[in-house]
Amino acid sequence: MAIQDRVTVQSAVSSVITENQPIYDCIKQKIINYHALAVKIKPEVEKLTGKKTSINSIVVAVKRFSDTVTNTNTEEPLDILRDTRITLASSIANVTITAKKTEFPAILEQINAASSSLNEPPHIFQLSNSIKLIADSEDYEAHIRSRLSKWHIDNEKMDSSKLSLHLAAAVEGTPGFASLITELLYRSGINIINTYIGEETILILDRKDGPRAYEILDREIMRSKKKSTEKHAH
Repeated sequence: MAIQDRVTVQSAVSSVITENQPIYDCIKQKIINYHALAVKIKPEVEKLTGKKTSINSIVVAVKRFSDTVTNTNTEEPLDILRDTRITLASSIANVTITAKKTEFPAILEQINAASSSLNEPPHIFQLSNSIKLIADSEDYEAHIRSRLSKWHIDNEKMDSSKLSLHLAAAVEGTPGFASLITELLYRSGINIINTYIGEETILILDRKDGPRAYEILDREIMRSKKKSTEKHAH
């Protein structure tokens, strides 16, 4: 069972921005007030991090993210993608379970109890007052859903795709990675439903968008590798 570590303020801010295309576009064009944006997204950031966060901390994180976003042509591949590995899974259940923090251990215990019957280990993200569960839809319907019946399932989307991106150690946690991925996919008309940014970055997309998003990212990774090889050859 894959359990995500506590989300940092920087990762939370990056996730909130990358999931909201209008905000991302304003960040890219440098036409947004960082303080006003920090006030607006503070509840979402605190929900993701599970703790109170100051406006100043969010402003710093927004500025760091903004500094990585440019209007440069993404036809030029970036080294940050060179050693990234990507995997695609379709038929993904994207589930939100609303619960008190004191109930989290019992929920995790129920999910863990089903783990031996699952085809794929699920991803679990503990937020301030809910748990996000990303699992194979067949696994979820056959082995997990019934174990969660005593808790409130706030959202249950069964037809998502999951793109997992494994970063090279040298670029883990780099805000520029999130902005680059967002730019590549938004330019191709792909909507990002959820992002979880960390050592393994997970993008939740509409099922129909998964294969095309994989193709776009795989092409950029190959171009980055080719560029690196040519650079060292000279």
